[in-house]
Amino acid sequence: MLDFDEALMNADAPEDIKKLKTWMFEEQVRIQAKQDELQDFNRELQDLRRKLEREKNALELREKMIKKRFDDNEIFIAKKQKIIEDAYQQLALDRKALECERLNFEHERSKYRRQKMTGSKPAHQSYESAAYDGTSFFRGVDNDMALRKRYKELLKIFHPDNECGDTKTLLLIQTEYESLKSRYYGS
Repeated sequence: MLDFDEALMNADAPEDIKKLKTWMFEEQVRIQAKQDELQDFNRELQDLRRKLEREKNALELREKMIKKRFDDNEIFIAKKQKIIEDAYQQLALDRKALECERLNFEHERSKYRRQKMTGSKPAHQSYESAAYDGTSFFRGVDNDMALRKRYKELLKIFHPDNECGDTKTLLLIQTEYESLKSRYYGS
């Protein structure tokens, strides 16, 4: 690289000075062109940076929306699972109640057959008949909360307004409930 001040001092002829001035002008033009090029490049980089920031913000927003949707779906699935579990529990209780009813019916039928075979007439029976042992509906109940829960479940099943409801069975349930209620709440 040429040291301009030293070359200017050593220049003897006006032509050398003119050459140096021309060189210096060309060098300034080249430097200005490089500066312009760098400024353009800097502007392009700034535009690219802003564009990338916008894309980053858009992606973050999209990610948040997807995560929220995922969380909402998880909550929805958990609620559905709870509903299904509750339905299975209710189904199990209904099966137990139906099995109790079936056993009572079988017992009544066998008693009726025996009476028919022996030819004896059935004595007037109260709601608590000999076929009814007083604990068939609330079998396994050992506390007041379980008693109330089973009573409500049985009311839903055997209420006369239901399609399969039965007034006699409902009276038996209420009689048994009252006796057990006095046992749990009376003590």
